[in-house]
This record gives sequence, structure tokens and C-alpha cells, in this order.
Amino acid sequence: MKRVFEQERLRKEASGMSTINRMCAILNTFSEEQKVLTLSDIGRRINLPKSTTHRLLATLEAQGILMRDNEGRGYRLGYQLIRWGTLAQSSLDLRNLALPILQKLSTDTQETAVLSVIDYAHMAAIWLEQIESPQAVRWVKRVGQRVYLHAGASSKVLWAFLPEEEIEYILNRIELVPIQSSTITDKERMRRELHEIRRRGYAVSIEETDPGAMGVAAPVYDHRNKVVAGIGIIAPISRVPEELIPEVAKTVLDASYQLSRLLGAHVTGKLAAGKEVVGRIG
Repeated sequence: MKRVFEQERLRKEASGMSTINRMCAILNTFSEEQKVLTLSDIGRRINLPKSTTHRLLATLEAQGILMRDNEGRGYRLGYQLIRWGTLAQSSLDLRNLALPILQKLSTDTQETAVLSVIDYAHMAAIWLEQIESPQAVRWVKRVGQRVYLHAGASSKVLWAFLPEEEIEYILNRIELVPIQSSTITDKERMRRELHEIRRRGYAVSIEETDPGAMGVAAPVYDHRNKVVAGIGIIAPISRVPEELIPEVAKTVLDASYQLSRLLGAHVTGKLAAGKEVVGRIG
């Protein structure tokens, strides 16, 4: 019986991938020269029966990925693709703008500098970019890796600066998985931690994701004064003990200030040297 269930699961997975591949094939039939295609055009190009093609087109239309041509001649690409394209472009722009700032942050701190973004679909964080520490002993992460939202400075900072209702929405839906002994797994304690991050202006983690590792991260804002990323460092605790965290945080906040300005955020600037960077934007 177990084998039957496993075969059925694999069949459904294969069927799902087949549907996705077919939908991608449909989208790839459109071009600069062929912006509008009929049901027959599409079915002929992807070599599928008319009934199957119609079903796939109906699904794509319902999701806004395709739309009917105004003159009723067929289908054209929909506005949902514009939204996705804009999001993809903003991510690329963010990464390109961040690279020199990450390089400077790594040079100034001699630690690995990281850029993270939130993945709302999975309620997680993603490592978008990093510049590795020049030190022989260093902490690095895999770029593109999806990580828990509740552990690590570069993850928590993305969560903490969301609107209050979004903070609560996520808190009520994710599991606070115990990764290390220092990982916060209690909801009320996590709520207090997120509020403290907002008050302080940056996030700190000590052995929440890896033994012997610590992190400091600050929010990055865009032209809408929305948090779109976190920027920070990860390092061995031995090089950044607790007494040095405020000094490192100034450097991290300065990096977040610089990147936010490049993204068009309204920033209040910095206080005099030796004082905390004003991380309040908007």
C-alpha cells in the first residue's frame, strides 16, 4: 500500500511539472513579432489538443498572466507579467546597487557582509548577495538560500520592520523551529524581540543559526519608505563579542543608510561621529 501511495505521489508531481512546462511553452510562443495569438495558433505551436490548450489558457487568463485581445483576435501577455517583471528588475537593481556598499561594509568590518530579502510566499528570508570576509576563519552562506525568518539578524530585521498587522500575521502562521539553543521559539518572546529591534533600529543574533556565529543587520528602505532588504554582517563571536556590537552596528547602520538613499528613501542622516546612526527613515 505504501508503494502505491508513493507511485501516486510521483505521478501527481510529474503531472504538475508537465502542466508548468506546458504553460511556460505557451508563454514562450509570444514574441515581439507575434504579440497576439489565437487558440489555434498556440495549440499548433506547442503541439497540444485544442481542449487541453483551452484549459491551460483559461487558467493563465484567470491568473492575469494572459488576457484577451481587445479586438477579440486571441490572447496577449497579461499585466501580471509586468508586475513580476518589475519585481525581478527591482531585485536586480537592488543587488547591483548594494554590491559596492557590501564590499565597503566587509572591508570596514573585516567580516562577511550580507544582503537579504523577504520571501512572502514561503514566509522566509533569502540571501540575495554576500561579500566574504578576508579573514581565514569566516562565516558564509549560499547566495539564493532560503532561511528561517525567526533566526538570525538578517532575517529578523526583515520581519521586525513590517507593519504591525503583517508581523502578527506571520507570527501566527510560522513555526518557530529550534535551530540552536539560542533560537527564539516562544511567540511572546519573539514579539518582544521584534519590537526591540524596531526600537533599537537594528537586529542582533548570537548563536541563533550556527554555533559560534553572530550577526548584526539593519533595514534597507526604498523610495516608498518600505523595507525591501536587510544589510548586515555575520562573524565569529570571538571577533565581535557583545561589547563590540554597538560599534559594529554603527557601521552596519551607515551601510543601510547609504543603500536606502540610493534606492530613493527619505533618510534623516547621521548624528555626529561617535553617536548612533539615525536609522529612522520616513
